[in-house]
Amino acid sequence: MNASILYNEKLSPGYYRMGIRWPARSVLPGQFVMLRVCEGLDPLLRRPFGVYDVLGSGGPGPEGGFSGEGIDLVYRVVGRGTAIMSEKSAGEPVDVLGPLGSGFPAPDDPSRAVLVAGGMGVVPLHLFARTLAGAALLFGTRSAREAAVAGAFSRDLGLGRLDIVTEDGSSGRKGLVTDLLGEVLSPGSVVYACGPPAMLKAVARAAADGRVRCYVSLERTMACGIGVCLGCAVRTSGARHGLKTYSMVCSDGPVFDAGDIDWELF
Repeated sequence: MNASILYNEKLSPGYYRMGIRWPARSVLPGQFVMLRVCEGLDPLLRRPFGVYDVLGSGGPGPEGGFSGEGIDLVYRVVGRGTAIMSEKSAGEPVDVLGPLGSGFPAPDDPSRAVLVAGGMGVVPLHLFARTLAGAALLFGTRSAREAAVAGAFSRDLGLGRLDIVTEDGSSGRKGLVTDLLGEVLSPGSVVYACGPPAMLKAVARAAADGRVRCYVSLERTMACGIGVCLGCAVRTSGARHGLKTYSMVCSDGPVFDAGDIDWELF
């Protein structure tokens, strides 16, 4: 669907926030969109982006989705496609496909939710956090420059706890975000995580050791976004289904029960 850019703001070196005027259908927290960043064929493929927020939405609807006048994306420049995006200006057109994929299942008690984000994995958790008064967010990055994208979490979301951890100690605590899980997890906690594979694997292990439910949002390179190209396959262990198979991150996920992922092959 054709849409137009409302703003494209630089948050810190290499990090941007883009608002898109796009009459959003109901967006579930955790879903993503596929963007074509220019009208030509270079780059050929769309890029997937988690929805950071829904503009003009007062809150979730009866089914848990957010509707509004547009969507808000936060992205990092990592290649040609995102470099082109960073040069876009307000008023320019952009082609949006979505919303796509599955969303985060809501916990019975929002205050028992523990959000664990690594780097840009914080993006899809922001919209979800709007529904989780009293929840905890553990956000790990390499440095203070990356931690800048978490600024909105400290404002008006009603979080019960926000901890920022940087590997170099330039902001918040020094270390890895998974180091804090032991302080936060308790019987009845529900963990929601998004970030690098090594972090997700460690979070899933900690949740299993603590016997608490854990959901992970997986990141994979996607070409189609609808499960046709099979390029984002991930091995599932069959912990609940009783057999081993492959699932598509785009169409079966990106949110999975951590117990369903074959972490040895992830």
